[in-house]
Amino acid sequence: MGMTFVAFLLVLTLVIFVHEYGHYRTALHFRVRVLRFSMGFGRPLWRWHRLQPGVGLPTEFTVCAIPLGGFIKMLDEREQVVDEIESPFAFNRQTLFARALIVVAGPLANVLLSLTLYACLQWMGSFQPAAVIATPAKGSIAESSGLLSGDRILKFSTKNDDWQSVQSMDHLKWLMATAVNDQENFELEIASASTGISRTVAIVGFSDDVDHKQFAAFQIGLNRPFAKPELTQIVKNGPADKAGLLPGDLVLKVDDHVVNDAQHLIQMIRGASSTQLWEVRRGKGENIFIRLYPERRMIEGVPVGKIDAAVGGEPEMVWVQPSLLTGLAMAFETVMIQSKMTFQAVGKLVTTASGWQQLSGPLTMAEYAGKTAALGWRSYAQFIAVVSLSIGLLNLLPIPMLDGGHLMYYLWESVFGNPPSQIWQERLQVLGISMLVLMMFMALFNDVFRLST
Repeated sequence: MGMTFVAFLLVLTLVIFVHEYGHYRTALHFRVRVLRFSMGFGRPLWRWHRLQPGVGLPTEFTVCAIPLGGFIKMLDEREQVVDEIESPFAFNRQTLFARALIVVAGPLANVLLSLTLYACLQWMGSFQPAAVIATPAKGSIAESSGLLSGDRILKFSTKNDDWQSVQSMDHLKWLMATAVNDQENFELEIASASTGISRTVAIVGFSDDVDHKQFAAFQIGLNRPFAKPELTQIVKNGPADKAGLLPGDLVLKVDDHVVNDAQHLIQMIRGASSTQLWEVRRGKGENIFIRLYPERRMIEGVPVGKIDAAVGGEPEMVWVQPSLLTGLAMAFETVMIQSKMTFQAVGKLVTTASGWQQLSGPLTMAEYAGKTAALGWRSYAQFIAVVSLSIGLLNLLPIPMLDGGHLMYYLWESVFGNPPSQIWQERLQVLGISMLVLMMFMALFNDVFRLST
């Protein structure tokens, strides 16, 4: 519990600080006086003052008791009486461009933090599954192209004379996503699983719908890296447990059909409609035969076989450390994909009845902060990147009280020459507060509901 709280507090502090610092540094650039830079809300725990560069007047910095946000307060003639000598430093006296840039700088700082974290993770390198493919999905492009279980992908090309080495399965997925995004067919140079002889395979005919480029690997049929058809975990009282299967069992055959890999076994389980006869190797002993009936369960309206067991041993791992430009490009691609998914989720809040059920609040965030921190610094850094990007993008929504709401006012001003009237700003302010309170209530309700069930 203590680790979860500390991990959650660190994420909030970093993401909020970066957001507010983006506003603050841009305000300094345009010589707008910042009266207060606050981390958190409520009663100040620490307070200090510092002269603002370029202005020569003090800024108050505070750390407050409630760490669920932050703000910077700038000098503004619409909110207080301003001495004539200080009026050039007032926010409302700045050009429309300067005001808009100061407002958008906070969300952009969050996006840049996310991009930086993803890029650093790429540049530092990591162990990743080797580009050895599992059994392609049935009826997929990969299957029709002749790809087989255990084939090792050596090179990738969208042009005959422009081949690049494939470093890992993750690298292959990124290359395929890029090709789908660019609506380009591609070729793979492959070392055959059975003979070791190299051959070239053309991948053509995939959908050019770039809205689904993040699912390019699934669309093509290369869902997983090669892994042995081994059972790693068994759920108590599930079909596998009742049949007598144990962790570590290596599945050789199902109904006299040789099992190529973990993905192949998963396909057999999901497609099962009756009892199966499994041939299993247990430890170093002789092979044993077990009868098993996968339970048919409805998944998104489709009956699917389930045995309540984790399938697949550890895949072959390789060390991957992309170049500076490649790592940055992969990080940018990750940010773009996650940005799209975020906006799609926001769209579902309005267009679907179940969209509100996907909202998560501080309790869920704290839970995942603790879990990712326990898994190690890489997982924790990825979680920070996701949170920072989400907060940055959500702040751009055209809701009064958020940065996007202010940008909406500036758009109106750029078109009509004047900001919205004071009465309309007050009405929109009430609407914005109501929307935010409703969203926070639903998020907290979902958190409590998830934790209590």
